Amino acid sequence: MNENVMREVIDMINKRIPLKLTLLIFATICMVLIQYILVPGSVTLGQFMIVSRQASALGIIALGQAIVILVGGIDLSVGSIVMTTNLFCIASMRGSNDYLLYGLGLCFLIAVLVGFFNSVGILYLGIAPFVMTLCTMTILQGICYVYTQGAPTGSAAPMIRSLGTGYFCKIPYSTIIWVVLAFVSIIILKLTTLGRKIYAVGGNSRAAELSGINSKAIITFAYIFSAILSMIAGVILSGYLNISSLTVGGDYVNNSLAAVLIGGNAISGGKGGIIGVVFGAFLMTYLLAILTMLGIGEVGKLIVQGIVIFTVVALQGIRQKS
Repeated sequence: MNENVMREVIDMINKRIPLKLTLLIFATICMVLIQYILVPGSVTLGQFMIVSRQASALGIIALGQAIVILVGGIDLSVGSIVMTTNLFCIASMRGSNDYLLYGLGLCFLIAVLVGFFNSVGILYLGIAPFVMTLCTMTILQGICYVYTQGAPTGSAAPMIRSLGTGYFCKIPYSTIIWVVLAFVSIIILKLTTLGRKIYAVGGNSRAAELSGINSKAIITFAYIFSAILSMIAGVILSGYLNISSLTVGGDYVNNSLAAVLIGGNAISGGKGGIIGVVFGAFLMTYLLAILTMLGIGEVGKLIVQGIVIFTVVALQGIRQKS
């Protein structure tokens, strides 16, 4: 009798909480325990809020990356969009709230154009998503170096600084923005026709076309959406750092891909969701925070990131073959 009850409970949990999400939660708990053992006294609510603030930019970028991967693509330009936003946000606002709307509008326009440029190259010029977004990444980096002459200057407007460093009821503004955008993304995917079309295009674009779905419009939306979210992350980082930098977006390509894949999204497209991506972004940031506490250098962190991505993709491949 007890065994039957236990089986019913396990079945109910599996139906309500996907196995991949359960594993992510379990992994997070394990990391908390590891931190508690290795760095006594460091596990506090305040520390979790700091990690969530650090994870917010990556989490926001990963949301956009997830949508792109769901339609069967990949976006390597997210880090360069963050860097471009950081430079133009600070330069256009001139450290004053008087130019806030102008600066945000300029950054938004740049993001839309970049996302549209990516989609045009992929859909109408037949360039593979990996190659197209790699080209965009390189072009944006070149523009930033030419624009700044290799020496960016300036500081963020006060409202942007507040956005990047401020708190509401002890919760970072950036974390709140991340959670709100995650809910919006979940609603789009689960409760709208657009969401169903995104899954259909990622699963089989040819079949989606035969069903009357405009796959080109869906893919264009995905790349523009990804670029806009990267822009938002760039604005938040600009406020957090309060300076412009040519290295601000360097790690976000690898980390966003890792977060999306850890979150259970198939690299081939058409399978996955958003909740796992949120946990994946937090887990990646938390992992890097622990490695920093332990004095692990950048080389070690890169090795860990590579191992994580390889392991997840390999397990997905094994599961598909089985």
